[in-house]
Parts: sequence; C-alpha cells; structure tokens
Amino acid sequence: MAAKRIFISYSRRDTEYVSALVEALRKQGFEVWFDKNIRTGSDWDDTIEEQLKAADAIVLVLSKTSVSSENVKDEMSYAMGLDKTINPIKIEECAVPMRLARKQFVDFTTLGHEAGFERLVNDLKRNLELVEENKSVPKGAFKPPVAPVTSERATPVQSKKKLKIALYIIGAVVAILFLIGFFMQGDDNQDQFPKGQEEISAITDPGWEDALNSNSIDNYIKYIKYAGPDGEYINAALDSIHAQLPYEGMVLFQDGNGNKFFSKLLFSDANGDLDFGVDNNLPPRKFDILTALGPIEVWDEDDKHIIEGANIVAGDKVEVLTVEYPEDNSIWIKIGFSD
Repeated sequence: MAAKRIFISYSRRDTEYVSALVEALRKQGFEVWFDKNIRTGSDWDDTIEEQLKAADAIVLVLSKTSVSSENVKDEMSYAMGLDKTINPIKIEECAVPMRLARKQFVDFTTLGHEAGFERLVNDLKRNLELVEENKSVPKGAFKPPVAPVTSERATPVQSKKKLKIALYIIGAVVAILFLIGFFMQGDDNQDQFPKGQEEISAITDPGWEDALNSNSIDNYIKYIKYAGPDGEYINAALDSIHAQLPYEGMVLFQDGNGNKFFSKLLFSDANGDLDFGVDNNLPPRKFDILTALGPIEVWDEDDKHIIEGANIVAGDKVEVLTVEYPEDNSIWIKIGFSD
C-alpha cells in the first residue's frame, strides 16, 4: 500500500521545529510535504493547491505566529473546502482560531512533545484507516530541536511591551502628583485646565489596510516600521512578505574586501524575532529582509551554477534563510526571492 500523504501547514517562524516533526513523521511511514519542498521556479500558489489536493490529511501546527498568518488561514480554508482531514496540534500556548474551535487538537503543551507526537501518529492512522493504528510509537521518536516557549516567560517583544506599560504607569503617577500639588495651591489657577477634556484614543496599527490592499512587500515593511514592535499584525505582515519570496538561491552579501551588495530593511535577533534597534553594519541574520544595492547573480545551492533568469537588481527585496562565512572573509547568504 502506498504511503499516506501528509501536508504540513505552519508558520515560517516554526520552521526548525516543523523540520524535526516532518522527519519524525517520515520515519513512521508517512509521505510528508511542506513548503520547503517547493522547487526554485515553481509557482507558489499553484504548488500549494496541488499538494493540498494530493494530501490524504493535513497537520496544522498551531503556534502564536501561525494562528495570525493569513497564508495558514488560506490553506485551512482551501483544505476545508476540499473536505480534507485536518489534524491540528498546539505546540505552544496560543488562541485557537474560531473555524477550528470545534475540532479536537493534540495539545503538545500539556501532553509533552513526545507523548503528543505519539497521539498525533495514532490519530492520523485512525483517521486514515491504517491497519497499524494501534502499533506503539517508539520512545524518543520525536525530539524537537528547541521546544517552543510554553511558559509565561516574556519574549523580547513582550518585554518591550511590559517596559512601555511600566513607563506609562510611572508617567501617569507623576502627572497625578503634579496635578494634586498644583490644585492644592488654590483655586486661582483652575481655569488653566479645561473641563471635560476628551480622551485621546490611540491609533492602532495604522497602514495595515493599505498594506493588505496593495499586497506589496514595500507596504508591509512600511507598516511594520510604522506600527513598531507592538503592531497587532506584525506576524501576519512577515508571513505575507515570506509568501512573496518563494524562490531560493545563493548570493554574495559581502565580498572578501568588505564590499556589501545589500542593505538591511528589517532586522532579526538571535531568536528570529524582529529587532528594531540593530546596527545596519552587523552581519546578516536568518529572517532579515534586505534590499539589493545593485545587480547580483543568484547561484544554485546544490549544482553550484548561476540560475539563468534569476538575477537580482537594485531595489529587489530578499529574505535571509541561511548565512555562510567562507575563509576569504566573504559572506554568502541563501535567500528567498521573487521572480
């Protein structure tokens, strides 16, 4: 019997975790596909639709970033329209989307990643009516490289939010003390403070609708920079940028003499989170978004030849996928780029 085909729907921020999950599922006899399998030159949307149609079941990886990803939502809507079996797994604490609220999901955060994986495998076998559904999964069959954060420990963006809240509170207390002291001086100055002053409401996530309507990388970047680390749709914007850079290749970021061929537009820290205060002179990091300073050739990573018709020109946007440092002091990066 041919192996059952599994489609993995996930956010790119969980790529390392999902890669380990894919490898473990393949060892259990499943044929697994996820978007890292898309070859250079393939049409992104057509390939996704083709693979969803060919899949016997869908594994949806629920995380903080995937539940806000427009691409993941589109994949789920399309899969539901095809009446595909969907097996959600929650790998970190997050809000389960309304359209999936009635579906039973495997909670890796409570079961643990090893027991959760065993449950997932057995659920897949049961849903796909495989005769081996009761066969036990070997201990240690799945070991994520780095387990997602499931505790309440703050992420870098959360820490910045908490700092801002604390500063707002301190500022409010100081303002109240000042007003109390002022009014205690007498009633002579009361007319300096207008009564019934309306509360000024903060503008939340300006530019998001413009970014969505244009669906351009430039406007998604503009939104991210304008909204800052507290922007409600930051992760959705990042996933939208990622979806528009589906092709992969190797390019020279910096030659041995220190000449750079790209400038940074968005910075990532060591955890892959946005960093709004990084020096542009630092080496590139995974998930950085760059703009080309001039024309540059794109090389195939495996065959070591120039990819014909894939030249990057000045102003093109690319995403850093991996970074390599040869001995000649140059810097090579594997990038996601558009056609």
